Amino acid sequence: MAEPAASDFEGIGAMLEPEVLPEERAVLDQAARWYLEIFGDRPARWEDPGTDSPTLSRRGVRVGGWVDLPLRRPDGGFELRQFDFSGRKDLPTDPLEDPALRVAFLRLKDWLAGAPLQLVWVDLLRGLKVERSVAERERPTANEWFDERLKTVMSRAEAPVARSGQDCASCAVLSGCPEHKKAAHYGRRSDLLPGILHVTPTSLDTWRRCPREWRDHQLFGIPASDTDPGGVHGQQLHDALHMIHVEGSCHDLEHVGDVLVRRGLDHDDRLWGEIERHTARCPSPADVVGHELTRARFSPDPITPFMATARIDALWAHDGLLDARDYKSGQVWSDRVADDKQARLQAWVLAPLAEGRGLRLRVSFEHLASEVVDDPEPFEPDADDLLAIEADLRREVATIRGTTEFAGVADPEVCVRCRYRSICPESATPGVPVWPTVEAEEDV
Repeated sequence: MAEPAASDFEGIGAMLEPEVLPEERAVLDQAARWYLEIFGDRPARWEDPGTDSPTLSRRGVRVGGWVDLPLRRPDGGFELRQFDFSGRKDLPTDPLEDPALRVAFLRLKDWLAGAPLQLVWVDLLRGLKVERSVAERERPTANEWFDERLKTVMSRAEAPVARSGQDCASCAVLSGCPEHKKAAHYGRRSDLLPGILHVTPTSLDTWRRCPREWRDHQLFGIPASDTDPGGVHGQQLHDALHMIHVEGSCHDLEHVGDVLVRRGLDHDDRLWGEIERHTARCPSPADVVGHELTRARFSPDPITPFMATARIDALWAHDGLLDARDYKSGQVWSDRVADDKQARLQAWVLAPLAEGRGLRLRVSFEHLASEVVDDPEPFEPDADDLLAIEADLRREVATIRGTTEFAGVADPEVCVRCRYRSICPESATPGVPVWPTVEAEEDV
């Protein structure tokens, strides 16, 4: 049982060529460096606990999920190293808090045969590690947790209710779904794309900006090497308005202040001003359809089927309108919402909801910056508008379907905002990834 060494990782990128992209190799190199730093003095031998296939539980269900690296240590002890590449913000304080690790612990029962398990959660991009020994006496508690989740799943399966939302994008049982009456199952084609392409306002904006960035993020899910150079204020505004409306009314200043205090934003004068400007335009009291609501709509076609989803900041029903609001903290870039491609997709996704309620649809941009005097003209699409939007979307999907190279644009103005600008070989603004380095960690 030799300790992991740098030589163990040499040549991995070359062996995986040409299937692995340069961006993926950069992620693998970063992971290898942190793996050596964290586990380089911890020799162990891989063992096969039989978890490549789902585990049949005593409850008569098959339980799957990743079990990354089960190991036997020199002292005969058991260890599971589970790897994360998502850059998640909610870091576990205990590895058993993570549902995936809890399920893995349950699935390893026969392998462990009552012995304790050293459970290790590791973020190999940022060099973060949480671990502890999990004893067999903790299994009943984990089983109770699993039973509760299973009861929820079984009860929902007995009387399934379809709800349009983000999950529609990855659903494998669209055929016959009451939310998408024209949906059908389309298997994976000979290319890398799924049978049904998922499009969103953001993903299509990425595609129009750079096909390579679209492929890296939307198709392959490669972890970002760079942050968005834009500020976080816009997201703070959206989050604050969401909580203000979900928990009360924006017209209640005491409630607004309480929300901002809990988020540490009560001293942000700019945010206070933006919320005041929103309050002057807010249609409440009105019928609330949803805040931060995601809706989905399917478009059937033998060649270019797609599922579109769009997230709406606020959706109200009042005065014969389904009023969709998109909050903006920046400058106005168009005098008409109808000219904005992202808004047009939002309108197409929301149209069946408006029709089902017998309402006219209106999509509005609510610009809340103090320097913006007038909002753009809202978009109230008619039947011809919606047909034109779907035709445009289908042409765009067909273009994506017909693309094989996914070339980068190599434009400094575009690349400077790309989440892969430091690892993309076609970047016009190369740099150093924001991932923490082993050397930097040693200098602290």
